[in-house]
Amino acid sequence: MSAAAPLGVAFAAHWLPFDATLRLVARADALGYAQVLVDGDAVLLPRDRAVFDPTALVAASLQASRRARIAAIHFAHFWNPVLLARSLATLQTLGGGRLVALFGVGAGRATSAIGLPEPAASERVARLDELLGQVRALLAGETVTDAGRFASLTSAAVTPPPQPVPIVVSAASPRALAVVRRHADAWDANVPPVRARLEPLRAALGRELPTWLWVFARPGAAQADALRDYRRHAPWFRDLPDAEARDAILWGEPAGCRDRLEALRRELRIALPILDLSGLAEPEAERALVMLAPASVP
Repeated sequence: MSAAAPLGVAFAAHWLPFDATLRLVARADALGYAQVLVDGDAVLLPRDRAVFDPTALVAASLQASRRARIAAIHFAHFWNPVLLARSLATLQTLGGGRLVALFGVGAGRATSAIGLPEPAASERVARLDELLGQVRALLAGETVTDAGRFASLTSAAVTPPPQPVPIVVSAASPRALAVVRRHADAWDANVPPVRARLEPLRAALGRELPTWLWVFARPGAAQADALRDYRRHAPWFRDLPDAEARDAILWGEPAGCRDRLEALRRELRIALPILDLSGLAEPEAERALVMLAPASVP
């Protein structure tokens, strides 16, 4: 019997209290999950959502765990490259090499309400491209002088971490895939786990990279209930027909969910499936963690 195939989990939809998030991080770590995603950059959410600083939440999550890698998503228009590189370097030192830096293009809407730019999609991609080039160089210990379009740096430097910070980029558009191709160590494919959605993007990427893919998970739930939750918590995939969505999510008996997860891993060549437990309260999320905990595979 071989070692367990790596499995990730996401507590990253701003619905859990701080202490509940940390308890779930610790539980996922104890159960052998390889990667845990926690809440990252956010703008304006409903008042019933808890919005935390991602740096502090990642730091606490690193302290609450021993083996799992920890990540929170970052959007370029929220950050200065030097301050971000300094934050990532500090977190990597704190976590003993367990930090993963996850980036996305993000939404441009509503950021003006908190004093940030509200750029169009093309500009957000350009910002991410520039930021990642600068952050990568800074984390490598380089002194950076760069008259960038969005941030102009003169002899900028940070104290590099003792271990490299892997960079993962979440992307699905052609422009954003070009950023993945230039800067990423792994690709978080921002599509449902459906071959017809994934393979054209993989071909367009034009570079072999480890692929992350989120899989909405409701082990133990009836199909109709799981599908209803998926429609509520993943509205950005609203165009996915129900027939495809039923095959793209995990529902029903835990053994069947695990079998389906491993089939998706093989068929779609996913290096790291990430269980999306968005919307589950802490007790239900913990039960899902236990039901789908990583198991040895042949």
